[in-house]
Amino acid sequence: MEILVLVDNIASKPYIAKHGLSIVVKTEDKRILFDAGPDPNILCRNLRLMGEDDNFDYIVISHGHYDHTDGLKYIVERRPETPIYIHPEAFVDRYREGRYIGIDRGLKEELRRRNLILVDDKPHFEGDMVISGKVERPFPYERDLFYKVLEDGSCKIDYVEDDMFMIVEDVVFTGCAHSGIINVVEYAKKIKGRIRGVVGGFHLMHASREYIKKIYDYFSTQDFEFIMPLHCTGLYAAKFLSKLNNFIYGHVGKKLIV
Repeated sequence: MEILVLVDNIASKPYIAKHGLSIVVKTEDKRILFDAGPDPNILCRNLRLMGEDDNFDYIVISHGHYDHTDGLKYIVERRPETPIYIHPEAFVDRYREGRYIGIDRGLKEELRRRNLILVDDKPHFEGDMVISGKVERPFPYERDLFYKVLEDGSCKIDYVEDDMFMIVEDVVFTGCAHSGIINVVEYAKKIKGRIRGVVGGFHLMHASREYIKKIYDYFSTQDFEFIMPLHCTGLYAAKFLSKLNNFIYGHVGKKLIV
């Protein structure tokens, strides 16, 4: 399997960095786009710079925040037939500190007319690809001050219950791990049994040092071949986790063969 970081907060030249996440996953017979970053122009440019085309068998969206979805504008215009896996809660109107952070409203309407496969509470199995559905959360996790506006105009705390991850060939791909990275990994193990690696956002950018140490201690007990934190993991947490022997430094342009 080949893993290629397409959009991330950090990039190597000549690629473009942007706050967000997108990963291309290639198996023997499938090409999967996991998340699409925040900007269709950056998604398009990085694809071209990497010599990759936009013909994917599946698109998987981890949750409904703009920095993981809005790059889809490029794909849905060119490849309207590509199936998109997404949680139905991803379409709510979301805010943080008064700023809209949900899926671009025009894109929402476009997506509703597309070939969507809604994944809700239970895991969805598609060959060797598993999409988690709603993640169980028995362990503590970092919460952001998000809120959502419901159809009747009322506001409600947003726990990002549409947060999902993907498993391909026993590797976990997580967008932001809003459910908590320990909850993500433990639920993945419950679904699949053996997990050999974790790639994506660990949601530690604003976490306390005590919580980051807890994450470090957890990963130090896991028998994983590798972890590659990206995006919302944050520089301090990434530096701390880099002490682990199986840590891999990720950025736009990083290619991993596993």
